[in-house]
Amino acid sequence: MDSKKRLNYVIDILLTAFAAILCGTGCGLMNYASLGMDAVGTLYDGIRTAFNLSLDSIGTVSMGISIILVIFLFLVKRKYVSTGTVIYFLFYGVFANLSTAALQKFISSDSIYLKAGTGILGVLILSFGLGIYIAVDIGVDPFTGIVLLITETTHKKLESVKIVLDIITIITGILLGARIGALTVIATLTEGPLIAFFTKKVQAFYFKKIRKI
Repeated sequence: MDSKKRLNYVIDILLTAFAAILCGTGCGLMNYASLGMDAVGTLYDGIRTAFNLSLDSIGTVSMGISIILVIFLFLVKRKYVSTGTVIYFLFYGVFANLSTAALQKFISSDSIYLKAGTGILGVLILSFGLGIYIAVDIGVDPFTGIVLLITETTHKKLESVKIVLDIITIITGILLGARIGALTVIATLTEGPLIAFFTKKVQAFYFKKIRKI
């Protein structure tokens, strides 16, 4: 690998790590708001509730589930496990925990408006993080890996598999005791378009202004 490619790869890794940090932080903000989570977050929250873990343990739950999924993918379809996959679960869980704990410590208000604003900001930050993550394209997160595996195995459309898996994760989370609310609906309806928007914008900027070096 020549010096230019090596430098580009390092930039890819750093930007992917930053994206995973944003995703974890977005999860933490939604978690703190207690007005519901996105599909995957609902599953994490349900497991956290079922095991009677504290609010700032949601990142720990995500790391545990991600490790299980990564091991499964590695054994069944190794091509879906890459640098980006490992980076995602290493940073996502840690920053989900840290951001939740920080908000609990420094913001004591129970204002519904503050929590709603925090939750919506969490959706935006998570979507932006995923947009960067997809744009850099050095691997998929564990849940996306599962979606791709199912898509390849069943020969169904990726969008259909994603919708069904989201429904399953939400229902499972609810059955385990996850909190649901307005933010669950907002995240479900807006994350897809927001991620697509941010991915397009990041790709245009990153590959024209930065990656060309």
